[in-house]
Amino acid sequence: MRRPRLLVAVSAAAVVTASLAGADALVTHRAEQRISRAVACRLAPVGDVDAALDSPLAAVRLLNGGVGDVDVRAEHLERQGMSMSLRAHLRGVRTDGTTRGGDAAVTVPYDQLAGRLTRADRTGATDWKIGGDGKGLTLTAAAGPLGLPVTVHAGVAIRSGSLVVTPTAATFLGRTVPVDALPAGAGDSAAAERLKPRSYPLSGLPAGVRATGAHAGDSGLTVRLALPSGAASGSVGGRQGTAGGCASV
Repeated sequence: MRRPRLLVAVSAAAVVTASLAGADALVTHRAEQRISRAVACRLAPVGDVDAALDSPLAAVRLLNGGVGDVDVRAEHLERQGMSMSLRAHLRGVRTDGTTRGGDAAVTVPYDQLAGRLTRADRTGATDWKIGGDGKGLTLTAAAGPLGLPVTVHAGVAIRSGSLVVTPTAATFLGRTVPVDALPAGAGDSAAAERLKPRSYPLSGLPAGVRATGAHAGDSGLTVRLALPSGAASGSVGGRQGTAGGCASV
């Protein structure tokens, strides 16, 4: 007689567990949708915004005003005349919009970056073709009286809130030579100027956000950011969002 009762109890427990799991999945999905809408309102991207909760106990956390850790993806953010993508990991998000900080990565495609760097450059170089070689940036332009192509290989780093581009080598007629090994005065003056380190201030970051690193990837330049704890910011890259009129998460 005990075995049927035990089977009934186990079956009932399984049904309850499955129901709770289904309810939690529904709550999690709805929370992710609300977060996506809130982020889209604040960032106003041209493309899509997706949010994913890390915690499997979202329903329980939400009862206490907590959300947990959240991963956010936003495409085609228009900032300072450039289109960029964002990946962010926010820790300890709450329904009132506060967080315990986090980190983010903003990627600017090379075709977008070229216009930005040449506008900020004072050497008069406007014909750079920018790409990546897996180690750093590559900047290709015509040089000398014959206009032969020269590719400058450069490392990227963040120093004192600025993006620093430091040429390390140059490739000319199939030969790659370290910058330090180039003879003084080789080539024209414009080419010589392009071999000097350049610093580009990262202006317009939200209050408390710090740039911590940079990487030249296959598709664009990625800048890593550290996000402060407190209220979620309503701006990225210098453009203020509409956080005041956006719904909470």
